[in-house]
Amino acid sequence: MLIISHVVALSNNNVIGVDNNLPWNLKKDLQHFKDYTSNKIIIMGRKTYESIGRPLPNRVNYVVSNTINEIKGAYIFKSTSDAIEAAKQKCFEDDAYKEIVIIGGGYLFRETLSLANKLVLTQVDCNIDGDVFYPEVEINSWNEVETKCYKKDSENDFDFTVKVLEKN
Repeated sequence: MLIISHVVALSNNNVIGVDNNLPWNLKKDLQHFKDYTSNKIIIMGRKTYESIGRPLPNRVNYVVSNTINEIKGAYIFKSTSDAIEAAKQKCFEDDAYKEIVIIGGGYLFRETLSLANKLVLTQVDCNIDGDVFYPEVEINSWNEVETKCYKKDSENDFDFTVKVLEKN
């Protein structure tokens, strides 16, 4: 089965971004993100791409944008559905790819939540002001299959928990 996942860090009040940046510094979560998304197809919106500043190495980068026409090292799509269909096609044509990972931003998460069958949520233990939010998830539709907790330290601004959920 093809996996379509969301990988996202969110606060207790569902904030995922502020001023086109992450609202925290969580070095262990960034490492988790790198490890999880490597060698997979990732789909992101234009603002997420601009916040990162470059295509991410060791991943197939798909960017959804109406304003960007070309990015060296990435594929550009005018719509989320076009990006999803192209990613599915790549997975069917190349056995190396078995998962499509949505990495942001807010509108892309909202548009694809009904398609996702796996959520990798970093739940950051804070309430924070922000301008981009993760959509509300009907938690009863998901099974928690893995949980790992991390404590605040000199390289991580807050306690956080990485939860892996699979659709019922």
